[in-house]
Amino acid sequence: MKARWTIEQAMEKPPPIFHPLAGCDWENFQAHLSSHSGFSQRTAAQRAKSRLAVLARHPFTKMERLIFSKKVENYQLPHPPTFLIGHWRSGTTHLHNLIASSRQFATIDFGQTAMPHNLLNPTRFIGRAAMSLAIPKDRGMDAVKMGLKEPQEEEMALGNMNQLCYYNVFYYPQNMKTHFKRSIFMEGVSDEERIKFEDAYRLLVRKLSIAGKDKPLLLKNPASTARIEILNRLFKGARFIHIVRNPFDVFASMLHHYPRLFNAFAWQDFDKIDLEEMVFYKYRRVMEGYLAQRHIIGDRLLETSYETILADPAREIGRFFDYFDFRNKDSSLKSIRRYVEQNLNYRRNRYRLTRAQVDRIHDEWSFALKEWGYSQPDTIEVA
Repeated sequence: MKARWTIEQAMEKPPPIFHPLAGCDWENFQAHLSSHSGFSQRTAAQRAKSRLAVLARHPFTKMERLIFSKKVENYQLPHPPTFLIGHWRSGTTHLHNLIASSRQFATIDFGQTAMPHNLLNPTRFIGRAAMSLAIPKDRGMDAVKMGLKEPQEEEMALGNMNQLCYYNVFYYPQNMKTHFKRSIFMEGVSDEERIKFEDAYRLLVRKLSIAGKDKPLLLKNPASTARIEILNRLFKGARFIHIVRNPFDVFASMLHHYPRLFNAFAWQDFDKIDLEEMVFYKYRRVMEGYLAQRHIIGDRLLETSYETILADPAREIGRFFDYFDFRNKDSSLKSIRRYVEQNLNYRRNRYRLTRAQVDRIHDEWSFALKEWGYSQPDTIEVA
């Protein structure tokens, strides 16, 4: 089990060399800096290196727009994308890796989500080579492998293409709740900001489809769990797979991994953040948002659970292939079984909660416990 950091420990440890915003274009990077303040001294070097990375890539960013803008603008998606959604720490990454191991889908990898403006230009390999030297071997809060070619979520790319992004919650934690409501629910967002966000999403998905040689797109993004209405409007015929996990495990895992995210991403001090309060608030808003919107997509939605995936991944994913009529089911399931065998030694974290936290989960998240039939698991220790 990865040692849990406290907020104090996360504040004391230096941040990684590069920040996700190093993948911005120059205009968006400047907009991020000018629209926020109160930057901490601990990230001064990281911010300076990010600025240099943006400047170094600027000619190549311009080149990609010059060469590919017309092609991307006129491109029509050959297949409706499939979106994997579910609250953070519910198993979306594991599910994404399982399905993507079949190699019949196009995904967004770490290099692409970090540098969406240099996604098609052949010179992208220069930036990817430099980035590969700085990527940690795993995510820090768990043993999930990281690498330049590993499937990732598209949210980081969106934040490098426009100002609305869920990761602003971690970049600028002194206004966490505001950034959460703006990026997930578009609350307090101007029409111009919303249009820029939607244009960025369309642009990114088209570029990914081109880069993926017209394979069906398989995209994973927990932030989109309560954005069903937006995605359904932007991408005709889009399919959705929602994964849920025992809320007690989700709560404990969220508290466990937040300090590491702040250490890596926060450009403001975060020592006064009430993590527990934010976890309770975010879960209720996102899951109630999902429940309120899921009817919109009707039979283009499949629901599963982390526990079902763990019990028999090939059988459950085979159900997805049958339902959505995905091609190459037999060969894909062989690849998925190989992936499972290669990861048999993966150890999941065990957590301890206080009695007050357990009681509050029963009280505030009772709607989710009832909806998905969960109760307090034996794996959670109560102090």
